[in-house]
Amino acid sequence: MEVSNLKFTPLRISTLVTTGHLGTTINLNNLFDQFHKYAIPIGYPDEGFLKIEYGEKAIGHSSRDILSKRKVSKNSFFNQATLVVRKKREDIKGFKEVNIKLFANGGFQMTGITSEDYSKNVLSWVIQIFNNLENSISTKLLSVERFAVQLLNSDYKMNALVRRDELHKILSQRYKLFSTLETTIYQGINTKYYYNEKSLRKNGICWCDKCCNGQGDGKELGQCKRITIAIFQTGSVIITGARNMCQLDEAYDFINEIIKTHCSEVLKPLNAVN
Repeated sequence: MEVSNLKFTPLRISTLVTTGHLGTTINLNNLFDQFHKYAIPIGYPDEGFLKIEYGEKAIGHSSRDILSKRKVSKNSFFNQATLVVRKKREDIKGFKEVNIKLFANGGFQMTGITSEDYSKNVLSWVIQIFNNLENSISTKLLSVERFAVQLLNSDYKMNALVRRDELHKILSQRYKLFSTLETTIYQGINTKYYYNEKSLRKNGICWCDKCCNGQGDGKELGQCKRITIAIFQTGSVIITGARNMCQLDEAYDFINEIIKTHCSEVLKPLNAVN
């Protein structure tokens, strides 16, 4: 395939995870005991609180429960409650179900969101309701004291089919990246990109004095952020594990440049038979 014919779609943020703290401890027992007063049924045509799980008890249902016939986990922690809310979307018409883990110490974790702004919007809405509950769940008004994006997942496509074996060899042998291809386990080429702001060589390899585990934030030497790039035969690409758009963009540009450089070796047109 000629590089002049190759096109990539823009990155699409599929989901992200945010965490933070609400400034005070939370009485999860009080929250659970009065949740039924504020819960909406699954078919309700507006936003609201759908479900809460606390310990081995649950009130309400989410769409996931209906589709998977999911039961309450028996391994839930006593100091944690899981809340499912339905909130209006900002990008398109409709609603989105958001999962919020609340901890007794005031911490929270949100999943099922598509942008940082949407996460903050949902959080502000939930806090406003919590602060006006009939029976208080905290010794002072809740407010966001800490907020951070912990995980960004994204995807995009190219207008070509991928020769996975050839691309995997190029990534692992020529570029010395950690890359695996085991199609009986996972259909994509699983490649790790080590991001570090302080590294002068932006080639996806950890150049720290002592090779790190990739669990850092990517801001200092010894604190690389490991990002996963999964490339599929269909031309779809998933990039996961980043903490901000700079990390995503660097991984996106890096892998696309390799694909463009070697496109005659690793790509074939969408209408190719073999």
